[in-house]
Amino acid sequence: MVITNTIRFSQFNASLNRNAKGQLVSDLSTPDNAQAKAVAEIIQRNNPDVLLINEFDYSPEAVQLFRQNYLAVSQNGTTPVDYPYFYIAPSNTGIASGFDLNNNGTAVTTPGELGYGDDAFGFGNFPGQYGMLLLSKYPIDTANIRTFQNFLWKDMPNALLPDDPTTPQPNDWYSEEELAVLRLSSKSHWDIPIQVNGETIHVLASHPTPPTFDGAEDRNGKRNHDEIRFWADYITPGNGNYIYDDEGKTGGIAAGSSFVIVGDQNTDPLDGDSFDNAIRQLLQNPNINTNVIPTSLGARQQADLQAGANASQKGNPSFDTADFADNTPGNLRTDYVLPSANLTIANSGVFWPLNTDSTFPLVGTFPFPSSDHRLVFADVQTGATEPGKTIPNVRFVGQSTFTTSFIPAGAAGTVNGTPTPLGGLSGVTYDAVNNRYYAISDDRSQFGPARFYTFTTDTGVTFTNVTPLKDSNGNLFATFSIDPEGIALTNNGTVFISSEGEVNPGSGRVTNPFIKEFSLTTGQELRSLFVPRKFLPVVEDTNSNGIVNAGDTQTSGVYNNLAFESLTITPDQKTLFTAAENALSQDGLRASLTSGSPSRILQYNLVSGQPEKEYLYITDAIAQAPNPSTGSADNGLTDLLAIDNRGTLLALERSFAQGVGNTIKIYEVSLQGATDISFYDSLNNLSTEQLATIKPAQKRLLLNLNDLDLPNGTDNIEGIT
Repeated sequence: MVITNTIRFSQFNASLNRNAKGQLVSDLSTPDNAQAKAVAEIIQRNNPDVLLINEFDYSPEAVQLFRQNYLAVSQNGTTPVDYPYFYIAPSNTGIASGFDLNNNGTAVTTPGELGYGDDAFGFGNFPGQYGMLLLSKYPIDTANIRTFQNFLWKDMPNALLPDDPTTPQPNDWYSEEELAVLRLSSKSHWDIPIQVNGETIHVLASHPTPPTFDGAEDRNGKRNHDEIRFWADYITPGNGNYIYDDEGKTGGIAAGSSFVIVGDQNTDPLDGDSFDNAIRQLLQNPNINTNVIPTSLGARQQADLQAGANASQKGNPSFDTADFADNTPGNLRTDYVLPSANLTIANSGVFWPLNTDSTFPLVGTFPFPSSDHRLVFADVQTGATEPGKTIPNVRFVGQSTFTTSFIPAGAAGTVNGTPTPLGGLSGVTYDAVNNRYYAISDDRSQFGPARFYTFTTDTGVTFTNVTPLKDSNGNLFATFSIDPEGIALTNNGTVFISSEGEVNPGSGRVTNPFIKEFSLTTGQELRSLFVPRKFLPVVEDTNSNGIVNAGDTQTSGVYNNLAFESLTITPDQKTLFTAAENALSQDGLRASLTSGSPSRILQYNLVSGQPEKEYLYITDAIAQAPNPSTGSADNGLTDLLAIDNRGTLLALERSFAQGVGNTIKIYEVSLQGATDISFYDSLNNLSTEQLATIKPAQKRLLLNLNDLDLPNGTDNIEGIT
């Protein structure tokens, strides 16, 4: 085996389940089953190192046939794949409980009879239907496998045991006799240690029951929730002490262990029917690395084509992994590969090609040639993780000042043949390869076209060039259609630029903030990043006159002039950060003299171009009262600078008070352990208990520029690089 530090872990609900015991063995006994061939080709094309297959009927014989007749045989010219190690074990599906678990008056105990699956420990027409299979290119430490097939639901503290709504007693859907035998796992929970390059990575595998096919008691929804909670407790030190495995060993995984949680969890973080968005128990767990969300181009395309419920969903369709009924629930993100926080994700994806791709027939549309789920993968790096960085000290070097009406000499002073003042400079970014800088003018195409400048600092600040920005049609941006603030350089000869937009009903103008990528040489727009809907300003026509004007009311989105001031890209070029300068209007108030404002830092994956996470950042209160007291004053987060690839940033906060001046502070910020709040459209709508669970980004003051006591005071500084 070739030793590599990057291991591909995958999850695939392959629908290799059959309606009768032994049918899967029969289907796999020859190499010509069309569905198995499609599944095998998908696996070969993605070539996982470790793969969990959900919905593979329990049969060691079927495993050998699948490996021999399908995976080891080239499908459509793809390279065969060999998994010398595998693990399969009994599943709770289709095991008779002996009780009437669906409370319809009859306890069905004969496999195959109508209603048998509902009364089994896990839904199934025969023992082992819808089971699980783990395939691995790396050795499995079989002596230390832990299974939790027999763990009883009632033994989970504060379990969400369902309630019979027709009786006054609480949590009584199941009788005491039923609870004495009812298992938590609808299939099983496995902890399978894999030996990878001298390290142990635990594969935590499961397949919780779908949170549907029940009634008002929501017995499946609550079971799904607690099956997911099992892993959340298992990996959280101190929370898993109640857990016991099938050999009687107690407790969760050892602290500091590396793991990857894999499985069709049957729950989406925003849409669908799950109880209390159950998957968030994992997605918001600080012990899990959720920084890279697997995406595909095909998922968004199919959501658009299929419409129906997809059109009204809250979630990002690029994250979907399952193609469900168009009317309800629509396509969802249900399949997950979640490494521990001490593992780095190098890449990830979902195998869902565009319908123009030659491989699309492998996934197709209903009736599906392979499965209604898509293979999901994450490439995980083993070995020591990159250490985070910190700023040990800060020292003042110098400053250069320019008058407001300053026009640079030479080419930088002329835009389209017209001498143009520099204007205020907002964001700034450094080109280390060529030892030069790029700064964005905050001119809203009002005094000249929206533009950015090139300058050097070899012998003072010298502006050498100016580049006007052009929209996707090749036109200069119209007056007030842009409010450029942030700029970040890539390694591809481009810059990302952010615009705050505008929320100014009094002037009849409401425009959305944006983040766009432009050519460094021509200023031509190349692409626009998707901005989550919660950030976009919504203004109600309060006075019902059919136009936006001073009588109207903002209900959500960024506040005016308090949006995307900041922009930065991590050193590895994989992640972009921006932030609202203050709270969204539905999250809280602007900063005041007595309190800061709950801003959101927004994290993008630049590989997929998708927004992935959001973090709470509490700004400082306004530093000083204005003079006169009725004058204007504010404080906000004006820029960010990523100093490593682990979520360490420098944050620039600017406070202004009329008649007093500016207060500029630089903070070191850590996103490690901060809660992902992207699931919440409004913080104002959260309960006190929910708010208490949110951990904001941590910040440490590095420098208050006012302490430098500069001769000309502290100017309005809005950029850092």
